[in-house]
Amino acid sequence: MTSSIDVRGFTLIELAIVLFVVSLLLGGMLTPLGRHIAERQSAETRRALEEARTALVGYALARRELRGVGHLPCPDMRDAGPEGIANDGLEDRLPDGRCARRFGNLPWATLALAPGDAWGNHLSYAVAPAWAALSAEPPGTTPEWPEVCLDTACARTMRVAALLLSHGANGLGARNIADRANAAPTAPAELANASGGERFMLLPPRAADRPGGEFDDLLLPLSADWLRGRLCEGTAAC
Repeated sequence: MTSSIDVRGFTLIELAIVLFVVSLLLGGMLTPLGRHIAERQSAETRRALEEARTALVGYALARRELRGVGHLPCPDMRDAGPEGIANDGLEDRLPDGRCARRFGNLPWATLALAPGDAWGNHLSYAVAPAWAALSAEPPGTTPEWPEVCLDTACARTMRVAALLLSHGANGLGARNIADRANAAPTAPAELANASGGERFMLLPPRAADRPGGEFDDLLLPLSADWLRGRLCEGTAAC
């Protein structure tokens, strides 16, 4: 007497069902994983901004004896010119002591910091000329620059001594650590931050399909009063 085993293969319908279930499971796992990675990168970049702010204060404190309150470094310029070497992480200062640029990369090598944020892009940096000057004129006696807008219409603004900027996950407008310029942003708020003009935008994050376009920049302003309070402590110069 012989017996036989009936072995059936998957039909196309059964295979499609299995693939559909697997895709649902993978999608359910990948979405939280992607969100977790994005949140971790954002947190790491915020820490990098805070570390940069601390380093700027330390830089100024180390130079406090020059005029009693110290000065901030100049930006590392992004474009080539006779004033210095672009994108080398060192501040670029003219022979007369003025900054070669008011806006550029954070001079990470001068400050002994990591070269970029969690997305592999250099942090941007703007400084008011009065706060980077080597002269004996106390900073804050002239109107501060840059100006930070706290809403899209710039109805609420604040003038600051300096600011630090990460161009976010999309990296638009930044210079990356491979020494290449990223694509320019198209949304007006991000374009304002990338251009280094008179105004910078400090806004909540916004998706690309929202009015006004995408915004994921992270901006950390250094107000003149905040900075002066840390540099003037224990001195009679302020």
